[in-house]
Amino acid sequence: MSRYDTTFANLKARGEIAFVPFAVAGDPDLTTSIDIFKTYIDNGADILEIGYPFSDPVADGPVNQRAAQRAIAAGLTHATFFKMVRALRAVSDIPIGLLLYANSVHFLGYRTFCRRAADAGVDSLLVADMPPEESDELLAAIKSTGLKSVFIVSELTPPKRAAYICSKISGFVYVVSRLGATGAQSRLPTQAARTLQRLQRITARPFVVGFGLSEPRHIAAVKFAGAQGAIVGSALVAQIEKNLSSKKAMLKTLGTMTGHYKHATR
Repeated sequence: MSRYDTTFANLKARGEIAFVPFAVAGDPDLTTSIDIFKTYIDNGADILEIGYPFSDPVADGPVNQRAAQRAIAAGLTHATFFKMVRALRAVSDIPIGLLLYANSVHFLGYRTFCRRAADAGVDSLLVADMPPEESDELLAAIKSTGLKSVFIVSELTPPKRAAYICSKISGFVYVVSRLGATGAQSRLPTQAARTLQRLQRITARPFVVGFGLSEPRHIAAVKFAGAQGAIVGSALVAQIEKNLSSKKAMLKTLGTMTGHYKHATR
């Protein structure tokens, strides 16, 4: 069984869904970034979603874009990124998913990137700007290195295309709760529940909802709607940005928020 299989099975047995916090690798610097992800782990994260910084992250809103800019300015490289993942894997066995853009993978070559990711301890890749129709070479590299593939499905994805996308997924289905880029919002769209109901007739893969979740009640709502996990990104990254001048305050706030979000999964 993969780490994902084990995690989702254990959570189901406890009547919980996965809480998946996000941050951009290397934001605001490598050491602090490692401490941020360790804080998530220590306060109840079930799965980590790590963003690989890119200069033009088209799926991300302003908060995550600025985080990527800080990480790039701080000098994150492929080598230091994989070093960071190895540091996290040394302290935890929870699944680690990577969200990135095609240029970052292409730079090293698909097989080289996937091999280095797998060796470091990454469990899955979601290449946000690569449609499944153009992903055969990447999927072959993912499969050959034991990684899992993740793709996005939205409320506008027609049933036939949703089935095709899900056929390419070996990890989990990333279900966006609203249209547009990432970003915190106060309301959880009702479309997310309808999308989950539709997908339940298409695939048995786990559903993890992201984009716009920012409050514990949003986590509870997606659990009620039938999701197996919930991702919170921009709301946490905004606190990183807000507390750049005080690492202690940053980590304390992130730890408290993670605990509240995890409580809502139970």
